[in-house]
Amino acid sequence: MTVAQFVFFCGFALVAVAIVAFGVVVVRSARRDDGGPFVSRALMARLARPGRDRAELQRWAFYLHRVSGLGLFAFLCLHVGDVSLYVISREIYDEVHQVYGSVPMRLAEVGLLFGLLFHTANGLRLVTVDLADLGLTGSTRALYGVLGISVVGTLVGAAFILGPVIA
Repeated sequence: MTVAQFVFFCGFALVAVAIVAFGVVVVRSARRDDGGPFVSRALMARLARPGRDRAELQRWAFYLHRVSGLGLFAFLCLHVGDVSLYVISREIYDEVHQVYGSVPMRLAEVGLLFGLLFHTANGLRLVTVDLADLGLTGSTRALYGVLGISVVGTLVGAAFILGPVIA
């Protein structure tokens, strides 16, 4: 491993730690504010409410939208950094971009693809919900569509992303 690749891995690790840390902050905030995903009295009281009142799936979509947004922003910063290496030295740029062919990076790219598809489709869903005033039922149906698009798109993309290293 070259120095440039090591520095890139350190940057990538920093991005991964930031995403996980932000996810922990989101879950802790959810727990503090509304009982969160953990078994507690607040969670049990929330789950005892009728489905129309609790909108549990919408809550998790909100959390995932925030975490995916941070992940996309962090990757964008890392990507701008690694592409800018071309200005410094083409050899260093090529060394760093060899890392993208490794299995761990390709798995990270599959995660990035899911984050990109979910964040984009969910953002469009939120705009549609606001403009068309879909209500909870329509919003939930649209969220199922967003999840379907995200999962199917990720599986199709994963075949292309992971194909060269699996075959």
